[in-house]
Amino acid sequence: MGKPNSVQPALPLTQADRLARKERLDRDMAMLELQIRQLRDERASLLSRCDHTDANGRSAVVGGRTKVCAHCGHVVTAHAEKLWQ
Repeated sequence: MGKPNSVQPALPLTQADRLARKERLDRDMAMLELQIRQLRDERASLLSRCDHTDANGRSAVVGGRTKVCAHCGHVVTAHAEKLWQ
């Protein structure tokens, strides 16, 4: 005897029950996807105003030739970069 599977209900479902449950799950998924989209938009808006510093004021810029902010991921350029000598 295997352990009972939590996905399978104790009583068999009718097709009408399955379809009703599917519709409820689809509505719940759509609501959660909207919430995720809103959270991602809010996060992007928040990070668009990044100062590229840590909370204590130290620089959060990392990298060698290409400098990137550790918090927002944007490429940070030093003042005017020389493209020729």
